[in-house]
Amino acid sequence: MKQIKKIVLTGGPCAGKTTALIRIQEHFSSLGYKVFTVPEVPTMITQSGWNYMTDNKDFYYEGEKVILELQLALEDKIVRMAETCSEPCVVVCDRGAMDISAYIDEAMWQELTESCGTSTELIRQRYDAVLHLVSAADGAEQYYTTANNAQRYEKADEAGLAIARMLDKKVINAWNGHPRLRVINNSEDFDSKMRRVIEEISNVLELPHA
Repeated sequence: MKQIKKIVLTGGPCAGKTTALIRIQEHFSSLGYKVFTVPEVPTMITQSGWNYMTDNKDFYYEGEKVILELQLALEDKIVRMAETCSEPCVVVCDRGAMDISAYIDEAMWQELTESCGTSTELIRQRYDAVLHLVSAADGAEQYYTTANNAQRYEKADEAGLAIARMLDKKVINAWNGHPRLRVINNSEDFDSKMRRVIEEISNVLELPHA
């Protein structure tokens, strides 16, 4: 059975993940790779009718549990499918299971992982690398927008930018401890940010840089 590299693409609100996923698919497909992507599960569940702003604690907990169960199952099934391909493959997850822990308290996270037969340590071991794209709210404020995500509650005002920065740091902290966590900030222009994503994945796949 061939080893399939599995990479998490995560980040704060308005970080460029959607564009990065497109560029990853284009670049590595041109090199002969079959690129599989795992869609963002929390957005799928929110669009299905769940609302993380609810006051109903049972409803909230059940939604988070569904997200974790579906995230793990979907990743496993896509990897299983990738293993049947003859060409080289890479699996890119639009957020990973540890992202869930950034939005809930530690006690609930512990309960959720135990109910799913896993743990923080085991979840981190599922991924070969984690690329965190820093939110535009931190260093590229002029480009921060909510227009491309109707589910986003962090608006493009000072209060919204502060919330976006806080969420960005929470997601980074959730992945702290992973041996190949790379934080890609907004120190350069957006194209440079995207090139850094391609370079980090090339490193994981042991490919030369363009």
